[in-house]
Amino acid sequence: MAISTMSSGGAERNACLLANHFSKKNDVLILTLQKTKKSFYKINRKVDVINLNLLQNTNNFFFKFLNFIKRIYVISVHLKKQKPDILISFLETTNITLIISSLFIGSIKLKIVSDRNNPKKSERSAIISVFKFLFYRYADYIVLQTKKIKENYLFLKKAKIKIIQNTISDKIKLKNNYKYKKNLKIISVGRLEPQKGYDVLLKSLSILRYQNQKFLCDIFGIGSEKKKISILIKKLGLEKNVKLKGVNKKILNYYKNYHLYILSSRFEGYPNSLLEALAAGLPSISSDCDYGPREIINNNFNGLLFKNENHLDLHKKIKYLLKNKNKFNYFGKNSKIK
Repeated sequence: MAISTMSSGGAERNACLLANHFSKKNDVLILTLQKTKKSFYKINRKVDVINLNLLQNTNNFFFKFLNFIKRIYVISVHLKKQKPDILISFLETTNITLIISSLFIGSIKLKIVSDRNNPKKSERSAIISVFKFLFYRYADYIVLQTKKIKENYLFLKKAKIKIIQNTISDKIKLKNNYKYKKNLKIISVGRLEPQKGYDVLLKSLSILRYQNQKFLCDIFGIGSEKKKISILIKKLGLEKNVKLKGVNKKILNYYKNYHLYILSSRFEGYPNSLLEALAAGLPSISSDCDYGPREIINNNFNGLLFKNENHLDLHKKIKYLLKNKNKFNYFGKNSKIK
């Protein structure tokens, strides 16, 4: 199994779940490109982890290309040594690297790669698309998360593409009390990156504050945009309303403590946090972005969709809920049966 890092993302969570499950009856090895031995999610002791220390922070294309070649060589050496029967890989660049590294290793019986995000939004998407076209055909199966995203893989045989949605932990604490009074408690979960659209969320919340609506919003996540988001919180006068809470390994216990979950992403693959919020029975509002939310939320049944990147429409949807408080109970109960 191969993945770039073992951080707090959705791909990492599913990689750990699979590794732990397969380790019950098989020998499992995870190759990562990170240096640290730390994993955000718990890994069974039976699972071997090799950290290759091949991540490189540079914008220089030449050095990136050299590191790409180095990755192929190092991974190929490990594959020849380990002689795996099955390869499972997560995320585009790691998928491409692993496929190339394994081209001439005859011991491998099955190759499975999993794309987890909107392929049109990849860094250097044109180059990635060319590499996918050239090398994804050498994988036995390509795992995607939504039916809509299949439209980006018409160059592959249909039989190779499998749609497998994210799993939901049975450890999620369910929300039972939907009583809402005056102080609205909002939760948002996701990496602090431009993709997640926290600027859209904050702008909509600033209108609520201007209208003297009492609310608190906790944002769980870490990322490169933390400083920028903190500055915007201060600029919009939201210091008392919005808190950056970092990551929390017990997040599955927290959803039930809030009245509303908001996903403000500009694009997605299949958002884990939205699935978790709904599974907990939390009324939710999500951007109608590509891909995922439209296949998860049945608009005005188990949640609301707002126009992508439109903070005014997000504010409109929040106000709709506040004016129709019976919807908190309606959406919450329908979320649990979705």
